[in-house]
Amino acid sequence: MDIRQTKWGKKGIRLLTKQLDRRDNNEVPYWMVYTALFAGSLMVIMNQTAIKTALPTMIRDLNVSPSIGQWTVSGYTLIKGIMVPITAFAMNKFRSRNLFILMMIIFGAGSFIAGLGINFYVVLFGTLLQGVGAGMVIPLMQTIILTVSPPEKRGSALGLMGVVLGLGPTLGPATGGWIVDTLSWHYIFFGLFIGSILVIPIAMLTLTDVLPMSNPRIDWVSIRHSLIGFGMLLFGLSILGSEGFDSIIAWVSVIIGAVFIYLFVKRNLDSDEPMLNVSLFKNKTFSIAVVITMLGLMVITGISNIMPMYIQTVLGRSATLSGMILLPGGLFKAFISPVTGKIYDKFGVSKIGPLGGFVLFAGTLMMVFVGHNTPIWYIVLVYLLLSVGFGIFNIPITTAGMNALPNEEMGHATSARQTVRQIGSSFAITLVFASMSIVSAFVHSPTLGEAEAGGAAPDLTIEGIRGGFAMVAILAFCAFVLTFFIKEQSPSK
Repeated sequence: MDIRQTKWGKKGIRLLTKQLDRRDNNEVPYWMVYTALFAGSLMVIMNQTAIKTALPTMIRDLNVSPSIGQWTVSGYTLIKGIMVPITAFAMNKFRSRNLFILMMIIFGAGSFIAGLGINFYVVLFGTLLQGVGAGMVIPLMQTIILTVSPPEKRGSALGLMGVVLGLGPTLGPATGGWIVDTLSWHYIFFGLFIGSILVIPIAMLTLTDVLPMSNPRIDWVSIRHSLIGFGMLLFGLSILGSEGFDSIIAWVSVIIGAVFIYLFVKRNLDSDEPMLNVSLFKNKTFSIAVVITMLGLMVITGISNIMPMYIQTVLGRSATLSGMILLPGGLFKAFISPVTGKIYDKFGVSKIGPLGGFVLFAGTLMMVFVGHNTPIWYIVLVYLLLSVGFGIFNIPITTAGMNALPNEEMGHATSARQTVRQIGSSFAITLVFASMSIVSAFVHSPTLGEAEAGGAAPDLTIEGIRGGFAMVAILAFCAFVLTFFIKEQSPSK
């Protein structure tokens, strides 16, 4: 029996044809378009934090050293960062729907391969493949949302996107921990594989090809400069953050990366068809907005790296508690984004930007005064405060910067913005760990081991951590000051 000739078969074909016609005629409601984009992006974001939670168990099961095993996380982050600058070129070269689906297929394939867990190298290959797909999914989501949303509604649209970007890092550790404790770390990857399979048909039925295509030529020289430059820079910053400033390999990588990034920027400034339109940074509003949001992300990244050390090492609390302490702030930061997006649509950036910057700075400054006897409720409230500050200014500042550019530049603008944020996030880890080391050396405090042996207070840890928090506060202050310099521009058509 041919199911297509049955009553339900004919009805299903009619509904499918009708939906495809709506898609091709750009008549799909915004919420349907957002569903596929948000679902794919949420998996990509949760993946990294979930793997971090499962990493100790993975290292033990795969029988590798921690320094080797951590590359399942570092390698994923590195490849994802390398892919971002190429995204603008890919969005102009290929249809947006096909590109998004391809990236979800690659991400799903990587998830399945890693989930097999045959040995460490198979898992590493799977996570690297995940990074290839993940590197383009977030910029694609942001560019499509900015393109389909009218300028006066972009704040609200990016606010909804902020919920996804905030929920991923918040729910990832909890979900990953539960899966590891209840089932096995393999099921984290298998769950992501199943999720990718479910997102693909939704994307096929709802995503419209809204992004302009110019069919640019493939500039292999720019691709080479991009891969080497951003790859070596991110690799070097990662090594500096983990091994310190005395790593020769790290410094050589940073220098090589910086040279190739300079060559990449110079070539693209002189090109009629740049792979990444870096000349967009000549727009003052866009440039300031990118720097402010980069500093804000550096603050959050720095805090999230210092906080577990403080909670577990200084206060002697559990890893579970250190994660729970960050949960209220992370959730509030996510769900305040739609509110601030709507406020921006109504009042603009001039009032809400400085307010959020000040709250963020006030929260980070209060963290500088923590000590051995600081109560948990104080830490929870302060982290909640600085999360509120970040949530208040992040979406309005981002929207103001993007609104200063023409619609046809949204793809390049999103990729450029994500690239700068990725570098800033990596550099933040290096900065905070360097600050902790320098402050600790300056006060000549005993190490924790010496303190336990000799009975002295472990001043090295607390003073160093205060130094890390102080560096984060300086970054927050710079972001706060810059919010007074960003000016609203009429949305470019």
